[in-house]
Amino acid sequence: MSKGQQYLQFFGSDALKRLHGCAIAESDRGADSPCERLAQPLRRPQVGFGNPEAPIVFISPSPLDAASASNEAFTEWLDHEGRLEHHMTADTPLPYFQFVRAVMLAARKRMGQKLEKHDVMDSAFHTWAVRCATENPDRVTDAALNQCVDRHLQNLLARIAPQAIVAMGGPVARHLWWRTMKTWDGWGSMTTLHGRVLDVEIGNRRVPAILSVHPFQRGIDLHPEVIGIKLAEHIRPGAFQPGALKAA
Repeated sequence: MSKGQQYLQFFGSDALKRLHGCAIAESDRGADSPCERLAQPLRRPQVGFGNPEAPIVFISPSPLDAASASNEAFTEWLDHEGRLEHHMTADTPLPYFQFVRAVMLAARKRMGQKLEKHDVMDSAFHTWAVRCATENPDRVTDAALNQCVDRHLQNLLARIAPQAIVAMGGPVARHLWWRTMKTWDGWGSMTTLHGRVLDVEIGNRRVPAILSVHPFQRGIDLHPEVIGIKLAEHIRPGAFQPGALKAA
């Protein structure tokens, strides 16, 4: 069974149909939609990649691969997501995968374990708050983020039920901060908030969300070990045992 078919079984077709509403449902609203500059009709649903039953979810503001939003067949997209593991084995992996691998390495080390070859894919799921791909996550507006989180991300996270969340980048961190703290007291730049843990509500559960700079942010030391240590403190022992995807 392909990774795409596994995703279909786990999330279910109805959930997948809802996921691309940020583009489809908003495309007809024009300037009235906060997603106007992002939404394009006929984009494929953007789910994510990795293991939806893993203990960790990494959230970016928008899809990492802008090309993945082109108007191709949905099944082709699913297979494309299933092949993203090649970025981890390439001679020059993307900054995102370098960062996440370093995070997982630090978490394993803190727990007295060795990094497994496929940890980035088997022990984590990678998704995004705004389903419409952008070439630059900084283009994601607060209004678009709020709408897409309320419409899609909350349900997606409830379905995945992670033990911990890593929120990468200012837009996602800012949303979770206000949703949790209800005040801007203590808010600052992502370099100062890197490693801060929020207790966020997902469905009927409270889940630790670790704030992190985005891996594409340049000119600073990202300190992935800070995030890895926090993960090790908030996930259960034995959580890194990979499990098979189950049907919804």
